Amino acid sequence: MTRYALYVLFFLSGVSGLGYEILWTRMLSVSLGHEIVSMLAVVSAFFCGLALGAWLLDRPVSRSAVPGRWYILFEIVIGLWAVVLMFILPTINTFVADVIGVAPSPMRHWTVAFFYPLVILLPATFAMGGTLPAMDRLFERLGRDSFAVGGLYGVNTFGAMAGTFLITFLILPRFGINQATFLLSFVNFNVAATAYLLVCTSKSTVRPASVCQPQTHVTTQRLYLILFITGLLGIGFEVLMTRMLSQLFENTVYSFAGILMVFLFGTALGASIYQKNRPSISSPGTLSFLLLATAFFCLVSIAMLRYASVLFLGLQQFSGGTYYGAIAAELLISLLFFLLPTMAMGVTFSHLAQSLKGQDRGVGRALCLNTLGGAAAPLLFGVVLLPLIGIQYALLLIPITYILCLQQFRRLFGTAGVILAALTLSLALGADPYQFITLGEGDTVVSHKEGVMASVSVIEDDRRQLHLKVNNHFQMGGTTSVFSDRRQAYLPLLLHPKPQQALFLGLGTGSTFAATAVFQELKAEGVELLPEVIQAMHSFEKVTGDFSTFDKLHIINADARRYVTASKQAYDVVIADLFHPARDGAGNLYTLEHFQAIRRLLQEDGLFCQWLPLYQLDMETFNIITRTFLEVFPEGQAFLAHYSLDQPIIGLVGGRQKLSFPENWYDKRTQSKELRRHLSGFGYDSIYSLLGTFLAGGETLRTYVASSPVNTDAHPVVLFQAPRFVYGSPGSPSERLLKLLGDLPRPDPENILAEVITEEDYLARSRLSAYWAARNSFLELGMKVERTEDVVKLYKTASDPLLAVVRQSVDFSSAYFPLISIAYDLYPHDADASYKLFRNLERANPLRPEAGILRQRLFVQ
Repeated sequence: MTRYALYVLFFLSGVSGLGYEILWTRMLSVSLGHEIVSMLAVVSAFFCGLALGAWLLDRPVSRSAVPGRWYILFEIVIGLWAVVLMFILPTINTFVADVIGVAPSPMRHWTVAFFYPLVILLPATFAMGGTLPAMDRLFERLGRDSFAVGGLYGVNTFGAMAGTFLITFLILPRFGINQATFLLSFVNFNVAATAYLLVCTSKSTVRPASVCQPQTHVTTQRLYLILFITGLLGIGFEVLMTRMLSQLFENTVYSFAGILMVFLFGTALGASIYQKNRPSISSPGTLSFLLLATAFFCLVSIAMLRYASVLFLGLQQFSGGTYYGAIAAELLISLLFFLLPTMAMGVTFSHLAQSLKGQDRGVGRALCLNTLGGAAAPLLFGVVLLPLIGIQYALLLIPITYILCLQQFRRLFGTAGVILAALTLSLALGADPYQFITLGEGDTVVSHKEGVMASVSVIEDDRRQLHLKVNNHFQMGGTTSVFSDRRQAYLPLLLHPKPQQALFLGLGTGSTFAATAVFQELKAEGVELLPEVIQAMHSFEKVTGDFSTFDKLHIINADARRYVTASKQAYDVVIADLFHPARDGAGNLYTLEHFQAIRRLLQEDGLFCQWLPLYQLDMETFNIITRTFLEVFPEGQAFLAHYSLDQPIIGLVGGRQKLSFPENWYDKRTQSKELRRHLSGFGYDSIYSLLGTFLAGGETLRTYVASSPVNTDAHPVVLFQAPRFVYGSPGSPSERLLKLLGDLPRPDPENILAEVITEEDYLARSRLSAYWAARNSFLELGMKVERTEDVVKLYKTASDPLLAVVRQSVDFSSAYFPLISIAYDLYPHDADASYKLFRNLERANPLRPEAGILRQRLFVQ
């Protein structure tokens, strides 16, 4: 009975251990950022703490007559320190961000990002490193079974898998980080209390069991080396395969949690298989067989990668496009590629750890060396080998290295080794590069970079237009989106009276950032996380220009959240790009704390504009982000970037003061003829076209989103809510935009225009109201009119409704110019109808000369 109770306790210990790792990684990313240096440093620091504890605690725990008391102490320390971290990390994070600085050297960044988590987490990770040696020795004494490593390691890893699921899918979304920490610490304390009842209050006499070691015929030093190498290769395989699958998966928090769960499940299953079949797999040749089997299964997974896209597409179609079906499809693909290799890895580690056990030592040294190898793997495979030799050859190095570790390779496993070597060589020479890039008809790949964090591709379509894609999913703009990109810079920059210093968070193709070049007195900094995106920007120079010639524009490769937290610069305007909320990590850029950090950077009259891709999020997520924004900028306002139904974009603009503008604002703001010329080409030719994008003021927005929660670092609801969009069936973007317009009351000019002083101000209010009415009618019309390239059919179905919109507002040009195009294209097909449409346009809007000028050119010879 005691034996099974110990299994349950160690399972629960695994639940809390992996749960803490997830929580602490997210908490630390706030100050350390999402740069690869920081991410790897946190993982390495966590693993090094475990390894240090396993090594130093192994001998005293193994020699102790009361290993149960050690185990109880470890669980108490872990639970207590987790609670302490919950209180101190938010405060220390701000200090650490200042220590790193906005643009640190790689050495400074790595040093701080490694030693900070190593030190701050060490009490807990050090204790975690001692739990397996203590439980193994306790199990050995109470259960009189010295051959228990595989069973305990498997049970603990099954617990880690369960912890990943519970924390990611249930606890964090519902309760947040603080309550999740309390819950996990409660688990630790209960495990310690139960262990005390089982061990310390028991009156039964326990006797040390004799140590049982498998026969390996391998020296201790060689076992040490193999343990380190197998840890290195195992985590290296996880890192590289995850990078490959990220080009297929949606890259949400659930995607990476699913991969981790499968990796842990396979490892635990392998350890359990070893435990159950220990008598039959403890021969001298077992180690060589296991290394060979692991190499073979890794090769099989690598070979199957070329079919991954087809398999995943089939599973997605089978799932029916439902939320749970999409997650299940990712899990099944992860199982397909990870299960067999990780099972072999679990069996191998259990065998190696069992082989190192002795009378005065336990499994701590085995755990230490294997964990140290895992700590080095992300740096070696992700940072060094992936960009140096490519992901395909980096993957193939893993089975090759397993084969090179074989004992008595020539005599026992020569034939099998030759077969595997031949298979490896054929994959290396004959396989196409593993690039999962979805191409449309006529599309070609201009460039493709396999970065450490993501793959970045530049695609040219059949119209010779370029598009930027990240991980084959996230469209980051292109040459066809210049109109929208530029407007995303012009609007907030025009709303400020005279910006001198601007900050752009997220660059994409660089088109929005490049728009600042037309503001002569403006200096701007652009922050982009992915270095491969910065490198790809040169492909879009025909629309952005050459950034090397812009002496007032400065591009910085950094994490936006960390940069904002560490920066001491004051800005007039801060503009945040369209961060896809469902992408893992993007939720940090929509939190209360991030918006507060940006507010601290603003000058007294400064503005912050957060653009939201309504085509990439559902209304619930939109409301959460808006509610969070208004907590920091109570007088915030909402604007439309453009009048697109396919890709609607909403801008939240706020500052320290409420924005309001006089009727002559535009004329004073655009006295430069060059600036006015640029703005007119992108639809901003008057105060009405500028403020005509206004949707709602702060009071209206607060009422609209009052029931939504606030997104914070402690409770990151966007992180878990946003993926429902990419996994589910959210409907068309146009429906969400029209619903938003319908739910919001019609704006009042008093919400955005300054107080009435002259008769012209009264007229401005009337014209602005008319513009908003025409805008809404135009967008509603877009849902009703069938899109077609048949100009005659378009004339019959769309000309009268569009004329009605033009009559609503003399300033709304988005309906006026499409009608001019229809009239001009109609001329060769029906000259009378073309003439009639031109004349109707002149009557509908007599203030605009374009229709009359073009009519005279066509019809007056």
